[in-house]
Amino acid sequence: MTRERILFVTGRLAEPSLRRILAELSPAAGFDAEIAALEISVAALMTPEWVARWLQVPEGIGRIIVPGHCRGDLTPIPEKSGVVVDHGPVTLR
Repeated sequence: MTRERILFVTGRLAEPSLRRILAELSPAAGFDAEIAALEISVAALMTPEWVARWLQVPEGIGRIIVPGHCRGDLTPIPEKSGVVVDHGPVTLR
């Protein structure tokens, strides 16, 4: 059985912390994590439209997780990427 590949979207400031958390979480939870650190410092400033414009989704991704502070209708992201999108937690902790 293949493991689901999940793409986690974040900003530059949170990227190192997210990498540490996912290094522990993904093997234990049974998924493969990839990270897309977009060209924005603070992920809370992202909008779904902005993410859809700048996000490059690697082949084989089964789901995309955007930061919890990325508010609004997420529809632009799956419309462009063809991948299911969910909100993650508001904070990494």
